[in-house]
Order: sequence, then structure tokens, then C-alpha cells
Amino acid sequence: MVNMLTPLRRGMGGKQLFVALACSSLLLCSLMVLFNKKDFTSAGTQRENLVKQASLPQAVVPVSSRVVPPAEVVTSAVALEQQQTGIDPLKPLVGTGAPNINDQVLAGVSSDQEIVAPADQPAPSPSYNQPVDHQPAASASPVDQPAAASAATDQPTVAAALDQSAASSANQLDGTHGTSGGHGESITTTLPAAAEALIQKLRAVTLQANGGEPVESLSESERNSWHQKNPCISRQKLPLRYAARKFEKHVDASPAWDAVLHEYEILHQTCTTKVQDISLYFLERNTSIAGCNYLVCDAVVPSGLGNKILITASCLVYAVLTQRVLLLPSTNTLADIVCEPFEGSSWKVNEGSIGFLVPSAFWLSTEQFLSEVDSSVGSHKGAIQDQATAVHATDVTVGGEWRFQPHNRFFCSTEQKFLRNVTWVHLVGNQHFLPKLFVIPSFRTMLESLFPSRMVLTDVIRHSMLPVDSVWQQVDQVHEMQPDRADQHLGVQIHYTEGHLQYETLHPLWEMRIKQCALDNGMLPQHRQPTRDLTSLQFTNTNSESDPDIQSIDSAASAVNHTTTVFITSPYDTFERSLRSDYMQEPPANGEHVTVVQLNKRHDQYFFSREEDEQALVEIILLSLSDNIIVTPGSTLGSVAHAYGALQPWVIATQVVEGQQASCFKGQTVDACYHIPEKYLSCPHDLEFSGSSVHELVPYITDCLPGEHLHGIQLITL
Repeated sequence: MVNMLTPLRRGMGGKQLFVALACSSLLLCSLMVLFNKKDFTSAGTQRENLVKQASLPQAVVPVSSRVVPPAEVVTSAVALEQQQTGIDPLKPLVGTGAPNINDQVLAGVSSDQEIVAPADQPAPSPSYNQPVDHQPAASASPVDQPAAASAATDQPTVAAALDQSAASSANQLDGTHGTSGGHGESITTTLPAAAEALIQKLRAVTLQANGGEPVESLSESERNSWHQKNPCISRQKLPLRYAARKFEKHVDASPAWDAVLHEYEILHQTCTTKVQDISLYFLERNTSIAGCNYLVCDAVVPSGLGNKILITASCLVYAVLTQRVLLLPSTNTLADIVCEPFEGSSWKVNEGSIGFLVPSAFWLSTEQFLSEVDSSVGSHKGAIQDQATAVHATDVTVGGEWRFQPHNRFFCSTEQKFLRNVTWVHLVGNQHFLPKLFVIPSFRTMLESLFPSRMVLTDVIRHSMLPVDSVWQQVDQVHEMQPDRADQHLGVQIHYTEGHLQYETLHPLWEMRIKQCALDNGMLPQHRQPTRDLTSLQFTNTNSESDPDIQSIDSAASAVNHTTTVFITSPYDTFERSLRSDYMQEPPANGEHVTVVQLNKRHDQYFFSREEDEQALVEIILLSLSDNIIVTPGSTLGSVAHAYGALQPWVIATQVVEGQQASCFKGQTVDACYHIPEKYLSCPHDLEFSGSSVHELVPYITDCLPGEHLHGIQLITL
């Protein structure tokens, strides 16, 4: 600009000056246009590539409902520039000390920014898979497979991202949130009133916990540091695997639950940060930080991994509904094999330092708490005595039986009202008590708003119980060894609850029924007698000499029309060997191809071993990736597997009944069975509910099928 004014100081005439200024302005404008075009085009292309790599949803995903300054959106553009490094965002930067690039991008997006994926890509991240009849993928509706041509016109630039953020921020003023629309378009809908009310409760409690001051968002460096310390490859990759299944119809996850969980993350971070030393805070009976209440959730010892997942999922839902910070003690090894679920904080706590093993010294027992409630109601007090800062709310025995689960009165409105004033609540158990939370009227309204499909367990575990990298690497290794051309995946889970004696007695019957179930329901191809020399068939050990535990058999490989992979989990290998033998000696007449895979064949279960839990989680995830799953009735591992996969299972008919014809039966829901609930409420201070059955109060809770469990209940999912 100084050079442009120099001629004027030298006495240049007006005409010459006008021409000079016009030329200079034209040149400057041209340079700006070229620069902006390059900048925005580059960012748009990078964003398109990033979204494809991360397989984000097809349309708009509301990352959160919190208003965050638009400046954070700029960091997303900076993060996008890092894609020029050529680093695969789906792979962690192991050993480099650098954070996962994909985590940087996701963390850098404003909590109000809406992320748009190409219209020609599937929407795995917020989608769960609903069982449907066996139809080829080509039969999907055009709505489910939008034309690729629309993708070119639907990609946002950085400027569009800023506009989206501003619009989303404005939406918060009237309680609306971004949701997905067809073909890459975004629409705005309002969350259900009950979900909005829960979000407002979480915000109010967080504000109170922070001393009345607004909570500042994590900085980009803080987010990157947290993700570097807590890597989680499965957060990006597991949704891709579920989306790749060819015989499942995608259904959207709950946007309301996603929005609520984001607010809960902020509360969790605030209360764990404010307290710092949680153990000391507990031991001192400190209640100085108003708004910070805690739920300590542990699995009874011994418990298998399925039980640990079910009790923890139930605790998490309760913690969110009551605005409590969920903590898992060190004895709950689940925290060691799943990713940290809440950005910026941890749910792990050292059990020994808090003294959970001596509840009489630190916790008010369940009986003492209920006695305090009775006295307070009788004297018309609004709360129980001050010493009840910590309550152990577990009922250990019911009718002389060991039943580690919340006491029956835990599900009464009056008792829940008194628990609001208790800083610490302790639950220990091994039961899936989540369905019974629906009987509490105030909870039921919120749960129905958050989970209209009632797939609560699937929503919770897919978001908050993702396998850590060491587990995911094992899942990935097994999955990569399976044929890329596999059209259909069948999971078979066999568990002998009574051990080796039950196996020796019943395994021929069970295995015969599993085969018949799979054949009758189109999950395996029919056999035929061999018409050529068996040497023409291909037999392979997929792991060669390095791992004899993983084997596969390829039948009729030279004439493959359809490929089915069977993944088996069982402590014994007789079913694997029998199935391989069947398809070696009697290959399908139409040349279909069958692969059989089984991992460990351990006869004993070790409840105290992290290695055992890791292996169980590998098997759960691999089973959940199936198109169909056949499970053993009463097994929590099988129940958790079909919940992860959003699969309505086939259940083995294990009972020996004279004249029984059925080899299996179809489960009635995706949800797991709550095995030993008390079905009739005992609420002495809520007489309108006391004595009622859970079925009367909640019509979509029903008994588990007799073949699954005689006394259980479960949610019927839609």
C-alpha cells in the first residue's frame, strides 16, 4: 500500500493516479479470489476424504447440544489441514508421542457443529443393526442407498461449517437440535421434552458443581492429550464392521441419548476434576462440592464378563438419570478392557483406598437406610439423617438365595427421592437390572424419550463399552483371516453352565440341534453326498503353525456361489470338528463355500483373570459381528453379544423333553434377560404401586421365554 501511494507524493496527476489505483485493486482482488478458492476447495476436499475415512454418518450427526464459541470450529479447519501429512486417521500413531489425527479432528469440531458425510457412504456410526429376513443386500430400499451423484453437491466447505455452527448455536436458544436428513441434507428437530428436561438438569448440576460459573470447554491440546493417553481404535472401526454386514438393516441410534451423554461427560469431568483425590474426599465424608454425587458400581466376585457388562450398563443408565458420577473400583476389571467412555475424565477408582470392602464402617447398610426412610416419612421429615452420606443399596439375599442386585424398594419413588440427598451410593451385583428402572414413573418418562426403540442396552454398551486397543487388535486379526468374499456370518455360542459333566452328557444332542437350527432357518447350506474325490477340496489352517487354535475349512472352493463364515465360541472343539467334517464329506450341491473358525477351547473359566476377560470380550465382539447368532439359553456372554450386535438371537432348545421337535426358538427381543428379579414391587410409601407386578406397570416388559430363564424378565425392543 505504501508503494501505491508513492506516485501521489511525487505529484502524479489525478488521471494517472486513478488508473494506477484501479489496476492495483484489480490485481489484489484477483489474488484474493484465487487464494480463497484454493483454500476452501482444499478444505472441502480434505473434509470429504476425512469423512469417508472415518465413515461418519450419511447425513448430519449432532455431536452435542451445548453452545460453544464458534472459535472452536476454526480448530476443526486447522485439524483438517493435518490430513496433508498422509497419516491414516484410523490408525493410532504408536510410539510417536503424537495423538491420533482422527481424534484431533473429532475433538476439534465444535460441540454444536453438524458433521456431514458423503451421501454415497453408509451411516455406520449412529446406526445399529436390526434383524430382518434373509434378503440380499441389493433388495435394500433406494432410500438406504442414495445415489452417489448427490455426494458431489452435498460436501460442506469450511465456511459452510461455520454457518452450520452458528445455526446450531441459535437452535439451542429454542431447544432444537440438528438431526439427519436424506441425501446429505440436514434438518432440525426438537428433542423430546423429557430428554430436554434431563439435559437441563445435568447442566444445572454441573453449574452448581462448578461454583455457579460456566464450565469451559476442553482446549484442543487438552482433548488431544486425553485421547493420546486413552486411545480407542474401536471407536472409529467397530461401526464400520457393523455397517459391513450384508443381511442387516441399519437403524439409527438415539440422538437424544447422544445429546444427554455429552452433557453427562461435562458433569463427570467437572466433579472428578474438582475433587481431585476422590478417595480422600470419600473417607473424610466431605460434601463441600454441591452437585457432585457419586455412584460406585462393582460386580460381585466371582462374575463372568457378561455379568460385569450388564451390571455396569445398568449402573450407567441409573447414574445418568440421577446425575451421579459413575465410578468403577479396581475389582471391576471391565474398566481395564474397555475404553474410557467420558472425554476428559476417568471412571476408574482405587477400591482399597476407599474402603468398599468394609461397608459397615463407611456405608449405611440397605436395612439401615430403609429404616431411616421409614422414620423420616413417619415423622414427615424431608430427608434422612445427615450421617447417610454413603448408602450401600445392594440386596444380598432374597428369600434365602444369593441375589446381588438393588433392593426391591430401590425401585420405589419415595426411596429414590431420599437417595437424591445421599452423596455416595454403592451398588454391587451381577444382574441386568436395567429393565426394572422403567417401573419408576419419573425414570420411565425419560427412558421412553431417550430410547424410543427400547434398545437401551445396545445404545449404552456400543457407546460406553468399546474394547481397548489390545482387545481390538485381536478382533481385527481374526476378522482379517476370514475370507473377504464372505456373504454371511453366523455366530454360535455354546456354554455348559454345569461344566464337564454336562458337556459329556448333552453335547451330542446340543450340537445336533444347533446344526438343525442353522439348516432349517437358512443360516447354513444343505449338505449333499460327495460325488467327487475329496482331494479336490481345499483344506486350510488359516493360522498355519503359528496358532493351531484357529482353523478354517473351505469347501468346494472352485465353485463358490455364496460364502458363509461360522464363528464358534465354546470351551470344547467337538462342534467345530463335526461341522468341518460335514462340509468336507458332504459339500453343498450348489458349490456354496463354508468357513469355520473357533478360538480358545478352555474347559475352565477363571473369573479373576484379566486375560480371561480380554478373551471373552474378543469373542463377544466377533459374535456380535454376525448376521445371525445362535446362543445358549441363560448365558450372559451370549446375551451381551446379541445386544452389541443388535441381533434377535436364535436360542438352542437345550431341554431334554420327550417328543420335543424344535431344535431352537427365536428370541423375542434384542435385550438381555434379567434373570432373577422380584417381579412384584414392595413400596410401603407408594401404595398406588405397591404389590403391582412389573408387567402391570410396564406392558412392554415381559417374561423371558421359558427356554431362556424360568423367572426372568426383559424389555421387548422394537
